[in-house]
Amino acid sequence: MITFRLNKIWLLSAFLLLGVAALAQDTKPSHASGPAHAHKSNHGGVVKSAGDYHIELVTKSNQYLIYLLDAGEHPISLKGVTGLAILRDGDRTVHTQTLTPTFNTHFVLHTNGTAHSAVIVNFMVNNQNITAKFEKTGSSAMIFFCPQKCTGSDSNIAGICPKCGTALADRRLLAKE
Repeated sequence: MITFRLNKIWLLSAFLLLGVAALAQDTKPSHASGPAHAHKSNHGGVVKSAGDYHIELVTKSNQYLIYLLDAGEHPISLKGVTGLAILRDGDRTVHTQTLTPTFNTHFVLHTNGTAHSAVIVNFMVNNQNITAKFEKTGSSAMIFFCPQKCTGSDSNIAGICPKCGTALADRRLLAKE
């Protein structure tokens, strides 16, 4: 009888402890600082967390479009936002450009064909310094592309083409064939 009671108490304690642990666990998805997100970006670029914000870098011919987004990844007003972009090749700076908003929606960084291995973007938003580093991989920064060859659909994130809805293809898999 005593053994049965002790087993009941032990079993009840174990369930209580597991219940408290389950309640205490945070189930919200977290955004790791720095790495590219594994979800779809708003403009087809690479998204990085930067403090309370996100920065999206979209690669175009001889330029980058840079979008500053809030924590929910919605565009914010760029009024009063100042920025600086740095193109790096290894450990040396090859180009620096002050960023000014274009149509209060995004920033444009002109590369003019300058060879580089990384882009560092720094913004001052409401007296808060926001920085993100985007590394290029291999000969092309974009791993995924639209098989229908839609312009502006290249991405570092698997997903669908924003123009035609076709699943993006992975260049790394095609190179192995």
